[in-house]
Amino acid sequence: GKKTDSTMESLEMIQRNGNNLMRLVNEMLDLAKMESGNMDLLLIQADIVSFVKYLCESFQSIAKESQIEFTIYSEIDDLYMDFDASKLTTVISNLLSNAIKFSLPGGKIVVHINKVHDKKREFLFIRVKDEGLGISAEALPQIFNRFYQADASTSRKGEGTGIGLALTKEFIDLMGGTINVKSKEGQGSEFNLHIPITNNAPRTSDFIFPVSPELYNNSEWRKTPEDFLVGDNQLPLLLIIEDNVDVAHYLKKCLKEKYDILYAPDGIIGTKLAFDKIPDIIISDVMMPGKDGYEICSTLKSDERTDHIPIVLLTAKVTQQDRIIGLSHGADAYLAKPFNKAELFTRLDQLILLRKKMKQKIEMDGFGSFLKGRAASPESKFLKKTIKLIREEMTNHSFGSRQLADKLALSESQLYRKLKSITGKSTAIFIRSVRLQKAKELIQTTNNNISEVAYDTGFNDPSWFSRVFKEEFGFPPSELLK
Repeated sequence: GKKTDSTMESLEMIQRNGNNLMRLVNEMLDLAKMESGNMDLLLIQADIVSFVKYLCESFQSIAKESQIEFTIYSEIDDLYMDFDASKLTTVISNLLSNAIKFSLPGGKIVVHINKVHDKKREFLFIRVKDEGLGISAEALPQIFNRFYQADASTSRKGEGTGIGLALTKEFIDLMGGTINVKSKEGQGSEFNLHIPITNNAPRTSDFIFPVSPELYNNSEWRKTPEDFLVGDNQLPLLLIIEDNVDVAHYLKKCLKEKYDILYAPDGIIGTKLAFDKIPDIIISDVMMPGKDGYEICSTLKSDERTDHIPIVLLTAKVTQQDRIIGLSHGADAYLAKPFNKAELFTRLDQLILLRKKMKQKIEMDGFGSFLKGRAASPESKFLKKTIKLIREEMTNHSFGSRQLADKLALSESQLYRKLKSITGKSTAIFIRSVRLQKAKELIQTTNNNISEVAYDTGFNDPSWFSRVFKEEFGFPPSELLK
């Protein structure tokens, strides 16, 4: 095992350094673009307060891991203004990752948001204050210079600040704003940003930000799970398990056109909801009190009611190691926070597409392949078992959804959701399909007439049998006799 461990570590180191290098290259390209005057602001107009809070949230779990207390404090509830989302993300991320990197366990970081004005104009004010290692008096004037790096011994883990701060400064300049820093060595640093407020860009709904937690009290979120649709509606059912209401809201806004949504504020409620409602897909945060994302994965993937449901884990940390842990608990996909909408859509679409392919396979070759092949996936194991139970009751025409659910130790609605999700068919139609498949086999392999085959497969009325047979296979049973 030694060799593979060290190989693994080397690979991770290469990947980590590769990622760092990639980030530096991108930052340098951005700086080069800035210097040649080719960098434009791509402005949208939206609520900047909830956006900044949303960005901060993804650093909260990283701070927590480093035992650093992280507080976001806004004196204003919202502020609609023009901003460039990706450049602002770079600015805030650089300031926060530096604050965390230079803080010691037990330290504090505070992000303060407000609206201020001088004689002529109004500004958004953001302060990022830490109690970390601080910056020496001689280093202070240099920190926004591109390749200046404070003495490596003071920067934790020997990582310099890179050119993040140079880029941060350039971006703030581009926004017409100012950034200044106060710091005392050994006592922490404080970065103050002022960005002038304008309202010229189109208001956007495409990049929808989370709404403030006050909204948590409104009727939309207060719905009990029972108020949500579960049944034969057209949209797939998505369960969001996320303790941060801002992030949950953002997800809900992004996805409400394409999914019916269930929401759970923690892992314990989330697991219960997953068992009760059998959603089509689950998005869960990794770091949550009570029951974290990994535990949710393990619980749901080892239970027959829910083992077929794809689970996407959201995490602020996406090292190779985290991915491996997540995947070993049975996660189907991993998304880093803050994620972007397009990436989220792509991942979910991929998972839903896998489902669709499976349904098409069932459409194409009936259930034969599940009975013959080795059942590898939880889905095929479940179908194999279910088909076997229906076949055992083949001649019993009163064997229906309730009896099948009892035999599988599921409620009728759990069975309905699970079958619908895997096969696209309701329980009644699924049972009927299994009966018809068997009937087709019997007509081809025995000399029984059509009425006999109908009775043998649980149909009491031969003419009804012929009608549904044609519906299922596209030709009447009499064709097979020829």
